[in-house]
This record gives sequence, C-alpha cells and structure tokens, in this order.
Amino acid sequence: MIPRSRRFPCVLALAFCLVPVGQAHALTEREALELLRASPYSRQLRAEAEIARVGAERQKTYPNPAVSATLEGAGRTDFLMFEQAIPMNGRRSLLYEAAASGARAAESSADHTLRQVEAALRLSFYRLVYLQVRGQMAREHIAELEELLRILRQREAAGEGSKFDRLQGEREIVEHETDFARIQVMMGEARSELARYLGDAVSPEGLAADGTLAPGFDLPPLREALAAGLGARGDYRVEAERLEQLRLEGEAAQRLRIPNPVVSGGVKRAEVGGQFVTGPVVGVSVDLPIFRKGRVERAVAAAKTIRTQERQSALERQILAEVRSSHETLRLHRRMARDYRSQSEQRVAELAEIAEVAYREGELGILDLLETRRVAHRARLQQLELDAAAKLAEVEFDRSVAKELLP
Repeated sequence: MIPRSRRFPCVLALAFCLVPVGQAHALTEREALELLRASPYSRQLRAEAEIARVGAERQKTYPNPAVSATLEGAGRTDFLMFEQAIPMNGRRSLLYEAAASGARAAESSADHTLRQVEAALRLSFYRLVYLQVRGQMAREHIAELEELLRILRQREAAGEGSKFDRLQGEREIVEHETDFARIQVMMGEARSELARYLGDAVSPEGLAADGTLAPGFDLPPLREALAAGLGARGDYRVEAERLEQLRLEGEAAQRLRIPNPVVSGGVKRAEVGGQFVTGPVVGVSVDLPIFRKGRVERAVAAAKTIRTQERQSALERQILAEVRSSHETLRLHRRMARDYRSQSEQRVAELAEIAEVAYREGELGILDLLETRRVAHRARLQQLELDAAAKLAEVEFDRSVAKELLP
C-alpha cells in the first residue's frame, strides 16, 4: 500500500503519464487562428476558390482560328484558307461575367466554411482554457486540504484530535486527487482536438491555451446583430452571387438569336490556259438561328433562378433565427454568470471564514468544516462553469454573425 504522504505525488505522476509529455507551447487565440489560416485545410479552401476564378478566365478567350488546304484534281484548283469566328453578339462577355460571379460565389463559400472551422477551433481553444483553470482550482483545493490534513495529524499526535478526523481528511483528498486525474485526461483530449486544426506546426504534447473566459466584447443590440449577420454571412452572399450568375446566363442565352459571323480568307491557285494563276479568296458565313434560339437555356436559367430565390429566402430566415437565438443565449448566459458572482461570491467567502473560526474554537467538527470547504469549492466550480458557458455562447454568436476575427 502506498503511504499517505506519497499518494498525491503518485496520482499526479499517473495523470501526467496519461497525457503525452512534451515541451510546453502556449498559444493565444489569435496565434491559433493564424496557424489555422496557414494550415493545409485553409490552403485547400483557397485553392478551390482559385480554381473557380481561373476557370472563369476561359470565357474571355476568343475561339481558335482554323486553317484549311484543299487540292482539286479536275482542272487543278488549290485553296489555302484561314477562318475566324467573330464574337459580335455579346454572348462571350456575358458568359465571362456569369463565370466571374460564380467564382465570387466560390470565394464566399470558402469564406463561410472557414468561419465555421474558426468557430470550431475557438470552441476547442476555450474548452482547453476552461480545463486549465479547472485543473488549477483542483490543485489549489488539494493544497488547502493537504494543509488541513497536516493540522489534523498534528492534533492527533498531540491527543487533541481523533483518528476519525484524520481519516475523513484523507478520504476527501483522495476524491479530489481522482477528480484532478480525470481533468488531466480531459486536457489531453482537448489538446489533441485543438491541435488537429493547426497543421503540422503544433503537436498536442504540451500544448496550452493562453486565454481567459472573461467576456470579449459588449453585446450589440439585436437590430445591429441581425443586420451584421445578413451582411457578413458567406452562405448568404453565395446565393446572391448565384442569382446574378443565373441572370447573366439567361441574358447570354437570349443572345443566341444573334449569330456570330465566321470570316474566311485565303489564296486560290488555279490552272487557266495551261498556266497557274493565283488570287485572293474572301468569304463570310453566318449561322441561321432556326433551331437553337436559346429557348431551352433561358427556361433552365429561369427554373434555377426560382429555386435559388426560394433557397435564399429560406436561408435568410435561418440566419435571422440563428442570430436571434445566439444573441439571446449569450445575453442570458452572461447574466447568469454575473448574477451568480454577485450573489454567491461574498457569501461563500464569509461562510468559509466563519467555519474556520468555529472549527478552531471547537464549535464545529471536521465533517462540518469539510462540508464548508466542499461548498466553497463547488461554488467556485459553478462560477467557472457559468463563465465557460458564456464564453462558448460568445463564440457561437460570433459564428452566427460571421464576425471577422483576423484582418
């Protein structure tokens, strides 16, 4: 059996063995977000948006010219011709503008996805902050109990206390040491969860979150939050850009009624009277828009426009509901944390002081003193839980309004 004096160090050693050991690496929230922007995941999102942007450039390119050579045996006539389609109906520029709008939609989609990942990273970051503070509180509480146990042992040795009091103090420490070990395991899991967003630059070993659970900003009025949500959300901008893209594609389909001419020119070499004569050849051809007039393309664009408009309308209602919900949730969590602090902090401190004096004077027993210590510790944990819940609600509010976290 491990001696009581060595039990706490052994539990600490076990807790730290459960978490990979490495050099401490403390990150602020901003540093974590900057690492996310440099991670492969973020680079992938930027690459997808770049693909759409570069793809739009294809619509700016003129059609390729054609060269043909014809040799006729009967009468020996040779042609060397050059052909070039001339885009004059404006369809090419409209298709380019539509593709550019699609590229902007891809950029907005990538921005929206990045905002979601940033929110997930911040949630992991503040969970780790919460566990670090909780672990520090557990260490401080165990240290207080260790000091109380030292006094109990001295009183028992002097015949002023009982073995029962000492055993009660030892049992209380064992419970909190076990809780501290659980916190260390959860911290290891939280480090791994945070590190997976940061690429290869940071490993979970020794990772720490340098942050606080205090409110990061004053909650704006709901009207301002609703306007900010619609104005900044990338998923809402995606639908707006798609509507513009479909409008331009519909106009481009309308231009199919206007044919583009194909200009040809070259050289003709013919045998006339036993001699070869060379002369220029010029021609113009125009497609006749008899069968393909863009009717089907316009109908498809119109149907897609209706679908996109309905989707945008549904998304608008969803965004407004998310902003309202996150705004109210954050307001209530902050109020609960503030009210609890104002109502319990002073009372708990007074209760602990009275219990200490009463125990020294023999008016309270060890069980009463330990219960008072438990009440004070639970009150601090409750305050920590409320502060953490308010901070996570703050992250959710930022996500709902697509708050810009880095310039």
